[in-house]
Amino acid sequence: MLEYFMWLLRGFLKSIRGRSILTFVVMMGVFPLYQVAAQSIDLGFRESFAFEDDPSVDFQLPSEADPQSLDQLSEEGGQQSSVPSFAPTIRQQLAGVSRGGRAARFSQRVEAASRLSGSSGGVIADEGVFDGETEQDRPDGFRLGSLRLTPSFDAGLGWADNAEQAKGGRPDGFYSVDAAVGVTSDWDRHELGLELRGSLRAFFREPDNNQPVATAGGNLRFDLGELTTAELDGAYSFSREERSSAENEAATGRTNPVQGMSGRFSFSRQVALVQLRGGLGVERTAYGGRESGAQPRDNNVFDATLRTSFDNGAMFEPYLEGGFLYRKYDESCHGEPSCIDRTSRGYLVKTGLTVDRGPKLRGEFGVGYRAEYLNDNRLDALQGLVFDGAFVWSPTRRDTVTVSGATSFAGTNIDGASGSILYAGDVRYARQFTADLVGDVQLGYTYRTYQGIDLVEHEGTGSLGLAWAFSKDAALLSRYTFQAFGSSSSDSSYTSSLIEAGLRIRR
Repeated sequence: MLEYFMWLLRGFLKSIRGRSILTFVVMMGVFPLYQVAAQSIDLGFRESFAFEDDPSVDFQLPSEADPQSLDQLSEEGGQQSSVPSFAPTIRQQLAGVSRGGRAARFSQRVEAASRLSGSSGGVIADEGVFDGETEQDRPDGFRLGSLRLTPSFDAGLGWADNAEQAKGGRPDGFYSVDAAVGVTSDWDRHELGLELRGSLRAFFREPDNNQPVATAGGNLRFDLGELTTAELDGAYSFSREERSSAENEAATGRTNPVQGMSGRFSFSRQVALVQLRGGLGVERTAYGGRESGAQPRDNNVFDATLRTSFDNGAMFEPYLEGGFLYRKYDESCHGEPSCIDRTSRGYLVKTGLTVDRGPKLRGEFGVGYRAEYLNDNRLDALQGLVFDGAFVWSPTRRDTVTVSGATSFAGTNIDGASGSILYAGDVRYARQFTADLVGDVQLGYTYRTYQGIDLVEHEGTGSLGLAWAFSKDAALLSRYTFQAFGSSSSDSSYTSSLIEAGLRIRR
């Protein structure tokens, strides 16, 4: 694994030297065009260039030596609100969508990681932790009674040297669109957060390579007392299967769509220094499109969990979690000898630590073991090590680092395999060069192993991004992404580089 990571890093750096120049040229070429348009069209853009037009304006970044800087910036339109927004969980961000989907925004990673320690992203921002967002176009949203709506729309152009994301794939250009709307509550008690998002990367030469992704999620928290809360969570995702995946059944044309749906009810109660949290959840995975002669993969997973944590006021708080689960496939065998009964029952145990050292370091990490025992004794148990968690580290007011990891178990219909286990992790770093110029770097790695057969898939990713807010509602975006996918099966490994630049509008 170490040798593979070093090979990936060398390939990423080599690709950056050649292809990131194109990204820089695109960004630098587009900036003047937008500046001319902003100065000539009355869309509220003119004020955003006051710094360039008036060299006497003295702009200073917030610094550690000036604790009032961020407060003053908030009054001028920067960190304007501490109302937390909805963010997918770490597991959903790392393992919830296909490789064609956009990575979660850096601010969503900060939000989700900080929630693990019992804090919200809005509070983190107010305490001076940089959340990866540009200031001038930070969304205010629209008020709708006690709710706030925050719409956004991205559009851009790009080029990929491997549009199929498969061995021998051809290069192609594409256009991309991404639309989203978030809903957050502003209530004295309880909390509501929703987000709907849809994106499409459409290639010019071959539409079968198009990558549509849709996600929806929400969280509703009820404050039943000072020490008692109840929560309802739900999520939905739509994407297409990766062409190089061992699960892919479409040799030509479009790959099969994959839909994921989940819901969970949880109840927590503080008893002295002990916090108890119980939950009931269901998670469904459904596949459409063409099917081979194998059994359908559609299945549901039901689980019940109980978590005990010790809230002793220290910066390190241990916890212990356990639960039972039941996986049921839509198609049952009904006693047919040739049918494999993949229904399973299992358990999960996990222990870990929650860390809260104020705004500088927050998060959680846990390790454990999960096992699913299938009804058909011709298949091995689906079992393995589990690790989950994320940390937010803020060394300065202008730099933030997130480290995240998640484990996901999935069913399969591959002959001889009882399922797969996906280990995913990444490190992301964001830097605020100026209030309206932000850059980020991301390195990620995933490892999927199939139990019962000798099949392993692994993928490394590297990404460089730049965002420049040139008005109170708009920003220019640029990103370069490198992927290296490997598989123990033949004719599946590939590398891919992608460059894109576009415009983001949000309110």
